[in-house]
Amino acid sequence: MPRRQKAHLGRGDVRHVGKKHTSVADVGEKTATATATTTATGDDDGRRETRARMGRHRDGRDVVATAATGTATTGAATGTGATGTATWATAWGRGAGRGINLVVVGTCATYVVWVLLGTVAWISHLGARVESSERWLPARGYPGNEPARSIWSFGGRNVPAAAAFVVPHSVLLPSRLRRWCGKYGRLAYNVMSAATLHAFLAIFAPLKTPVVMKIPFGAWFHDALSVGCLAYASYAFLSSRSTYGLLGISDALGIRDPRYANPSAGMDAITWMGVTTWRLGGAFAFVLFTGLSIIPRELTLGDCITRCVAAFYLRKRSRSFREWVEKIEGVHLLTWILRAALLSTACYGALRENGDIRAVAWIFLGAASLAGILRLAEADAERRRARTNVPRARRKSDSASSLCDAAPATCDDRAHARRPHCRSS
Repeated sequence: MPRRQKAHLGRGDVRHVGKKHTSVADVGEKTATATATTTATGDDDGRRETRARMGRHRDGRDVVATAATGTATTGAATGTGATGTATWATAWGRGAGRGINLVVVGTCATYVVWVLLGTVAWISHLGARVESSERWLPARGYPGNEPARSIWSFGGRNVPAAAAFVVPHSVLLPSRLRRWCGKYGRLAYNVMSAATLHAFLAIFAPLKTPVVMKIPFGAWFHDALSVGCLAYASYAFLSSRSTYGLLGISDALGIRDPRYANPSAGMDAITWMGVTTWRLGGAFAFVLFTGLSIIPRELTLGDCITRCVAAFYLRKRSRSFREWVEKIEGVHLLTWILRAALLSTACYGALRENGDIRAVAWIFLGAASLAGILRLAEADAERRRARTNVPRARRKSDSASSLCDAAPATCDDRAHARRPHCRSS
């Protein structure tokens, strides 16, 4: 064989063998690669499956957590809603309580004022003189019950009713009611006094004979004077801010403004009505109101006795009235002079009509006796006040109980309690 062919054959054989060798190596490499790939693929599939399981587990936990969070959120929202409902209910309850308190206090104070003004009208027999006012006034505005036949019958029928008014008014003092009723003590005292006074007016038995005096001017003028003065005094009384403290409204509603405090220690409603009339209209309005307008057209012996007892009781029990009379002693004396002039004019008219000198003498004797009794009451009050200058007595008079009885609205103010007259309306 030629040498070139052998060389060619050798190269081909080598190349062929090499190819075979290379092919086996390639196959092994490919097999290894495939195996590795398969293994890697299996690992990847396992990882993916593991990740999928972990994802599903995590998703499950997320779902559970989400559900739990939602439940907690719902519970929190429910709790917040319940708290809001409770807060709203509490606020509504407080508002309703304040509204009920305002209505009750206003109703009680209105009743007290109605009885007070109605008593002034009753004293002047306004319901009998102005018939249209009868339905609006307590006890019809005048003594309209069956009259007593004698002075003894008059006393027997009216003394028990008067005691039913005086005893609670004197025993159930504001200090005691304040311990029982708290801030409503003053209001309760006023309601009790108004109720017992209303009952007294309703069952009072008049004594219509004899007639002591008749007003010497026309009926229409007298009626207009009584209605006008009562309306003016009512406006003066209600327009004063201190009236709210006197009635107990300020304490009951928790008003701490000193302008709405009790006007002074020991102040009573009748005296305060005169004081407010004086402040608004001066001495002229005060004299017309207390000196003329509250006198009935026909003044009977029963009216005189009733007025005498009421005036004596007022001077004995009301320190504010005594102090007020001392301040306006000249004007107060003028009212008595005016009444004496009216009485003299009436007696002169009676003498001209029937000439009964004995009746006129009895009238003047009764008037003089009334003036003497009232003067004795004032003098006794002055002596008792002079005895309070003793230090021991002063300490006793300055006790918390006595101050509360005098002016319950001042009990919460310790600085004012030692100086009860430092406030003004």
